[in-house]
Amino acid sequence: MADHLEDDEQVEALKRWWDENGKSTMAAVVLAVAGTVGWQQYQGWSTQQAELASDAWGAIEVALQSDDDRSTEDVRALAGALKDDFSRTVYARFAALQLAALAVEEGNLDVAESELRWALAKEDANSEMGQLIQLRLARVLADKGDTSAAMAILNSGMGAYPAAYATAKGDIYVSEGRHAEALGAYRDARAVLLALGNPPGILDTKITSIESRLASSEESS
Repeated sequence: MADHLEDDEQVEALKRWWDENGKSTMAAVVLAVAGTVGWQQYQGWSTQQAELASDAWGAIEVALQSDDDRSTEDVRALAGALKDDFSRTVYARFAALQLAALAVEEGNLDVAESELRWALAKEDANSEMGQLIQLRLARVLADKGDTSAAMAILNSGMGAYPAAYATAKGDIYVSEGRHAEALGAYRDARAVLLALGNPPGILDTKITSIESRLASSEESS
């Protein structure tokens, strides 16, 4: 399975942003669309929905931190209920991402793909969340062996997460034995991280490994 650590960090960043700004942003958007007619009633309903969805997500986070043997089943049940009851909220997309992550851990890639496509259908594909969902989807498709579809997604845009997209491309190239292209992708990802002041982490290990592999191939030939 591909390493989703960077994706998890990005989800955490989105969660923090939503907790700080999401409800006020949603209210501003709704106000612009709805105008003044019935605004007070809609505002009350919208705020209530966001608060209830936030509480539901909080219950999922508690279950995720639990050591109980049933915690995974609890997360799955809570996330499914959140999707059903508050499908219009960003928390429903978070829930779908969590369900997809559980499915990946269990090796059920069809379920993971289904959850990610559900989340993507609810989200602007060009938003940061949309690009994150597509990154996860590309990794799942690659794990299923559909590397052409995965690369099509990764080539469609990487504005929000250029390093993560380039790393995912590198991982796919490695799986196909295209080591020179993988090295180029990993180096691109490393350059982006360094430009942002972030440590390259495991990328250095990947780069060194491929450089050694390519050097050995040249020597043997």
